[in-house]
Amino acid sequence: LYNQENDYSGSFGYKATRFGLGYTLNFNYNDFVKISSGISYENFKGHSSTDSSVTAISDNISTFDNYTLKFGINYDTLNDVFYPTNGHQINLNVLISPEEISDKDFYKIIIKNKKYFNFKNTNNFIFFDNNYGYAHSPNSKIKTKDAFSLGGLNFKGFDYRGVGPLSSNIYLGGNQYFTSTLGYGSSFLFDDKDDINIKLFTTIGSIWDSDYASDPSANIRSSAGLAFDILTPVGPISFNYAVPLKKYD
Repeated sequence: LYNQENDYSGSFGYKATRFGLGYTLNFNYNDFVKISSGISYENFKGHSSTDSSVTAISDNISTFDNYTLKFGINYDTLNDVFYPTNGHQINLNVLISPEEISDKDFYKIIIKNKKYFNFKNTNNFIFFDNNYGYAHSPNSKIKTKDAFSLGGLNFKGFDYRGVGPLSSNIYLGGNQYFTSTLGYGSSFLFDDKDDINIKLFTTIGSIWDSDYASDPSANIRSSAGLAFDILTPVGPISFNYAVPLKKYD
């Protein structure tokens, strides 16, 4: 249950008032598989446009009522919730906002896959982290607020919403994205009792297929970075530093 005021002036070019509620049921199919399903409702009102001549902004300046059906399945054999070193996790989420009950119909498919390989008799491991998202609207454009964004925590080394096309300095996002990360991890002092862990990683990715972009093609970006995870009694505290290796204006 939420009631929010969002200022998207610096990214999407408008402000929004939104309130809604949702309900989700989770079911443990077995020790490794969890299934979830739910429904949510949102009333969205876009206002205070920074430039009414930009279609990517004006398409959001109205009031929309949307119902979203959600389904998810998660397979998880990771050996730790916060700082895994071995195991596999794959997560599939499907969101559907049907035309019959929503002002803006669309659907999304999001797949996340993580794989950790621990070296025998050591604290060292390598990991892979792959993500893909697809969004589509059969009868209209995917509004910028419903499209995917890339940068920040989901693509370290780039600004938040810093990857992808712009139009008049308005962030457009995209209907498809992917990121793929390869990394190496270890305890900081190579001690079993050490509470500081280190990871080196490199990521490639892209976002494309915006309904508002003149060129919807994908441009591959890449970055590399370093992460420190400090394990505390209430959970890990993470520090990340990353730089872009390949970027675009």
